[in-house]
Amino acid sequence: MKTKEPIKVQIKGQVPFSVLLTKNSNYVGICEPLKLTLQANTFSNLMEDMALTLDAIFKDLLSSNELDKFLRDKGWKVIGQIPRNRSDMFFDLPFIPAMVKKQHGEKRAFCQ
Repeated sequence: MKTKEPIKVQIKGQVPFSVLLTKNSNYVGICEPLKLTLQANTFSNLMEDMALTLDAIFKDLLSSNELDKFLRDKGWKVIGQIPRNRSDMFFDLPFIPAMVKKQHGEKRAFCQ
């Protein structure tokens, strides 16, 4: 039996993430515009967590009827339409991860 492919709901916009490597070799992603901080044990897991977190935020905003206002406030919009069957969909907002390097002599520690 073939499983149904989830429907991608594309959001026109993009959001930056600063990515740091901790002393314990974990990756931390910080998104200032959305006030998010995520941590994962690999860069790949962090990228997946970013996408899943953004999807969860948009689904929560949709269920509380706040999505349209949120998107307008950010200057973003949904490309196309949101499907009626919302159980088989996921939101996709492009995000830009950028590795942040410590400046010479800078002491920056992240508690874990």
